[in-house]
Amino acid sequence: MASVVREARTLKHQVVRRQVECLLDQLSVGDQVPSERDLATRFDVARETVRQALRELLVDGRIERRGRSTVVAGPKIVQPLVIGSYTEAALLEGRSAGRVLVAWTDLVADDELACRLGLEPGDPVLELERVLLTDGVHVGLERTRLPAHRFPELRRTLDPSSSLYAAIRSYGITFARAVERIETTLPDAREAALLDADTRTPMLLLERISYDENDVPIEHRRSLYRGDRMSFVTTVTP
Repeated sequence: MASVVREARTLKHQVVRRQVECLLDQLSVGDQVPSERDLATRFDVARETVRQALRELLVDGRIERRGRSTVVAGPKIVQPLVIGSYTEAALLEGRSAGRVLVAWTDLVADDELACRLGLEPGDPVLELERVLLTDGVHVGLERTRLPAHRFPELRRTLDPSSSLYAAIRSYGITFARAVERIETTLPDAREAALLDADTRTPMLLLERISYDENDVPIEHRRSLYRGDRMSFVTTVTP
């Protein structure tokens, strides 16, 4: 039986998307994009059609939202996916990198966290939360949880704007491997505010457990990255 290949139908919002992309090509990074209402009038379509087109352009990183405005975005920041410091990786790419302290928190491990960190329930855990900046843009929110007994003076000695991995290595600890899970999500209101985004901005959620050479857990890290500003690359070998 001969197979039949049907040509995909071009949807109206895809046509509008191409029209908006032509408009963006005439603007500069940071220029304001016309409102949904103005675009709907210009292209003689419903506002929901424009909204769908803009949503795809947001995910692709062509535009970004700043408060109530939508502006032309610069190229996405490409970050290598490696075991190591975000700061160190960004600097290797020739970009400026920074971190802003959100909070230090003392926790008590529940059953789930104890299992992740190789602890007993009730053991003390140190949590560090920071906003990640690249070239001055708030691109990520990182929360790292560490067994408190392995890092007794970390809160006092760590410069929150510096590399946490470098500080961990100063304790004589070597990173041997990491298990990382990546998925998409949307931020809650607090996360969106910390990232200068809104709750409609697509996010990449990376959860990592790192291990030392004795296969003892070092950290549990949850990193939330703006999907409209960040992408990741890695090398896979057989």
